[in-house]
Amino acid sequence: MKQSTKWIIGVIVAVAVVAIGYFVLKDSSDISAKTIKIGVIAPMTGDLAFMGEGIRDAILIAKENMGNTKNRYEVIFEDDQLDAKMSASAANKLLSVDKVDAFVTFSSVTGNVVAPIAEQNKAVHFGIASDSNVAKGKYNFIHWTPPSEENKVLIAELQRRGIRKLGIFKGNAPGAIAVIDDLKEQLKDTNIEVVTEQVFNSGEKDFRTIIAKSKDSGSEIYLLLAFSPELEILVKQMRETGITTPITSIENFEMSEQLDLFEGEWYVNSADPTADFINKFNTKTDKSPTLGAANAYDIFNLIVAANEKVEGTSKPTSDQVVTELMKITNFSGALGNLSVNEDGIIVSKAAVRIIKDGKPVTVGN
Repeated sequence: MKQSTKWIIGVIVAVAVVAIGYFVLKDSSDISAKTIKIGVIAPMTGDLAFMGEGIRDAILIAKENMGNTKNRYEVIFEDDQLDAKMSASAANKLLSVDKVDAFVTFSSVTGNVVAPIAEQNKAVHFGIASDSNVAKGKYNFIHWTPPSEENKVLIAELQRRGIRKLGIFKGNAPGAIAVIDDLKEQLKDTNIEVVTEQVFNSGEKDFRTIIAKSKDSGSEIYLLLAFSPELEILVKQMRETGITTPITSIENFEMSEQLDLFEGEWYVNSADPTADFINKFNTKTDKSPTLGAANAYDIFNLIVAANEKVEGTSKPTSDQVVTELMKITNFSGALGNLSVNEDGIIVSKAAVRIIKDGKPVTVGN
């Protein structure tokens, strides 16, 4: 009797263990199946590390404030130092090892590397980039103030100041090329002339030759499109060679930590983020948002919103997420009300800013 009882109890325990194991594994599988992984590629070290840190902080703030969701969201950060080879390695690692469902990238350089990888692997990709090529394909999107909007504001300010002769120094990078190509097209209907255009490569340290070529061009202002540290070196060498002509830029002044170099100079950038976002960022980091931080905050929230809208109990597919993204209009973001256009680009406004007391200040504020 005792032996029979023990046998029965043993069978019951075994069945219970198997059943519990099944439900635990099933529950674990369900959680895994509903986890959306987002890979973020940005410069976390090097000259532009402060911008990568701003993007990271903004995304973490968005994640912290997203509220209750039916899906789980995991963010994985990879450093590319704004180097194309590192960008490609980071993207492949995020896909093969981390199995990400979506990408966020910073700069046209990185965006152009990751876009075809994302398209091939059917992973949603948002680039914080000027070059519209980054948005090519079904799965690629851009959230950035487009060159057409920025140049419109730049030209209006040049005309307001009576400037007719423009000199250009630009880095040989996709974003700068996209900006200048659009600028030249828009200038055709104005009395503003590009009197010199000098191009340099990434890593350049001696700009004296191209500075000499442009010195007698009659430029009334120079438009500088360059990343750090080339931007700072260029400005210093211009001043060292006696050029006192005013300088301006589109975005790039805020890509430098040496804002004193541009004191009193005006330039064009995206419109100010909302007061709510600035307050959240400042409270969490004790800093002002860096360039691209508000875009990163919006992108995370857009990816979450699209995934949450997909109906059903299984993990959303990239095709379903893309469908929901393309439906988005009047989305309340850190950069105002946002809509995704037919090209997968979120158009935000541009504004004129000036460096005052070492800080960016929007003109008119």
